[in-house]
Amino acid sequence: MRTFDMFKATKWIAAVIIAIGVVLSGWHIREFSDDNLGLMIGIGFLIGGIEVLMLGAFASLMQRNTEKKAPIVEPTAEEPVV
Repeated sequence: MRTFDMFKATKWIAAVIIAIGVVLSGWHIREFSDDNLGLMIGIGFLIGGIEVLMLGAFASLMQRNTEKKAPIVEPTAEEPVV
């Protein structure tokens, strides 16, 4: 059975978002100002892609920690704790 790997999925999504940001920024770089909407959207895609990549890495690390955690066994009244 294949398990879902969150980091691989978010890595590909982030790569697509970053690629869109590179294309948009490259297409609109000739007029470098804050009035250039295409450039600002491209920079937003670049920053958003990096954020998606970081969130995917953090979420998969947290998921692995919770899966490996051993269950806590509480002592019962019948068994004395040594």
